[in-house]
Amino acid sequence: MVLPKRYPDRLRPARRTRRAAVAVTTAALLATALATGDAGVGLGIRDDTATVAYSAEATAASETLTAVSAFLATLSSTQKSTVQASRTQANLSQWSNLPDGLFTRAGLRMDTLTSTQQAAVLAILRAALSDEGYEQVTGITTADGVLHTATGSDDYGSDHYWIRVLGTPSSTGQWTVQYGGHHLAVNITLTGDTMTLAPTLFGVQPATYTLNGVSYEPLAGETDKAFAVVQSLNSTQLDAAVLDTAVTEIVLGAGQDGKTLAYEGVKASTFTTAQKTLLLDLITEWISPLNDEQNASKLESAAANIDSTYFAWYGSTSSDQPIYYRVQSPDFTIEFAHQRNMGGISHIHAIYRESGNDYGAGD
Repeated sequence: MVLPKRYPDRLRPARRTRRAAVAVTTAALLATALATGDAGVGLGIRDDTATVAYSAEATAASETLTAVSAFLATLSSTQKSTVQASRTQANLSQWSNLPDGLFTRAGLRMDTLTSTQQAAVLAILRAALSDEGYEQVTGITTADGVLHTATGSDDYGSDHYWIRVLGTPSSTGQWTVQYGGHHLAVNITLTGDTMTLAPTLFGVQPATYTLNGVSYEPLAGETDKAFAVVQSLNSTQLDAAVLDTAVTEIVLGAGQDGKTLAYEGVKASTFTTAQKTLLLDLITEWISPLNDEQNASKLESAAANIDSTYFAWYGSTSSDQPIYYRVQSPDFTIEFAHQRNMGGISHIHAIYRESGNDYGAGD
């Protein structure tokens, strides 16, 4: 069976093209907001919010800061007070996989923003994420619009996603941008020039969908490459990988900050070189949503620690059946779970956390 691409090639801009687009977008938004305002809204940047001049060689961190400053410049004073909050643990933890009808979020929801403000939010995501990460996030939110159309429920919608800024954006301090809603919680933390997306929850329903004749599968790599790993195992390795107790949902999801899991499964030190390559391919799917500049060192560390990495599995090894898997290394924990009683393989919950570094705690 030929699986649909996550996104068609024509929607994949080149790296330098994307960076240039971010620069043009954020600069234009900032200039327009400061000079003219947006639909009569009084604009300006908070006195304690630092701005960064963009250059062609600017780092991803400075580009993200520029994009956030541009977004804040489009907001009224009331909107700013709504979207900005102190960077407390309680505020950092205020995210969920659930739709708005079942969970109270804070910040500004996309459907309450003007088109200029929405574009400014997307510019933040483009600056902070890789091309693949941006496509993945927008693919997940688009899927929620598909779910809205299918169910008619206002609990779902492609614009039912919230933006929030915790702490004071600056080039030296620590601060976090949160973007999330149903099946998505992206936590972008900056500590000076260092960035992390941990923790980030990725989910999707439906897992595959078609729009305008094009098939989409936002979590295709995270699914297919896991099956490639498990199907490569010999009987001894598979016996070690399969969990003794049924696990059908992610364990370290929303509300589980600060918790850890004991290592379980098969240790990759028992893998062949080919199997280690398959496992690294899977891990790359989880680390690569962060921009390329920042994800490089994380990928290098994942490779260096491959022998200390564990792979755990529960469920069938057939790719048309619901499964749970976990990848644990000294650096991170990854969990993926099909929702067996709520859509099966068409409904996914997943989480990426970094050991000791969620919300940049280790930076």
